[in-house]
Amino acid sequence: MTSLRSLCGINLSILSQKLGLMEALVTTHGRDSALDLYKSTCPLVKATIGQHIRHSMDHMELAILVADTYPYGPKETNTSSPEIHYDLRVRGGTLEHDMEEATKRIVNLSDILKDLSETSSSDDLTQPVQAHFMLSGDGNEFSLPSTIHRELGFCAHHAIHHMAMIRLIAENHIGLTNLPADFGRAPSTVHHDLQQDSK
Repeated sequence: MTSLRSLCGINLSILSQKLGLMEALVTTHGRDSALDLYKSTCPLVKATIGQHIRHSMDHMELAILVADTYPYGPKETNTSSPEIHYDLRVRGGTLEHDMEEATKRIVNLSDILKDLSETSSSDDLTQPVQAHFMLSGDGNEFSLPSTIHRELGFCAHHAIHHMAMIRLIAENHIGLTNLPADFGRAPSTVHHDLQQDSK
C-alpha cells in the first residue's frame, strides 16, 4: 500500500514544478512581463497558464484539506463521510489572473502537505470520503465512494495532465523552453522512456 508520505511527496513535487515554472517566467521575461504572460491566452490551447494552475489547484486543495482535517470527529457522533465536490468551484478569480497570489496559495498548500506528511499515519488514508463529479453537462453530480488515499492519488494524476497543457502554452506561446524534461509528463511515460533507454 502506498504510504501517506509518498502521496504527499508526489503532490509536493507537482506544486514545486508549478513554482519552478513561475520562477522561470520571471527569470526569462522579467517580473512585469511574467505577470502578463501568466494570464495571456494561448491561441493553440485557448487557455492561459493561470487557468490551468487554478483548475488543478482547486482539485488538489479540496482533497488535501479533507485529508488535513482528519479525524472528522468521534465515530459515535460522526457517521457520515466528508464530501469532495470537484466540479462545484469558482472559475476565474485571483488565482487565474495574479501569479503572485497563486504563488502564495501554492506555498500555503505545500506547507499543509509537509505537515500532513509528518503528523498523519497511513491508516488515515483509508478513511472514507464521497467524491462528487459532474459526468455530463446537465449539472447533476455523481457521488462515488472513495478514500483519502485514492483522492490524493487522483489529484496528482489529474494535475500532471494540466501540467502537460501548461507546458504546451509555455513552449509554444511564451517561448519558455527550459522546463525540466519530466514537466507535464505522465509517470508511466517517464518510466517507459527509461525502460527504452536502458535497452
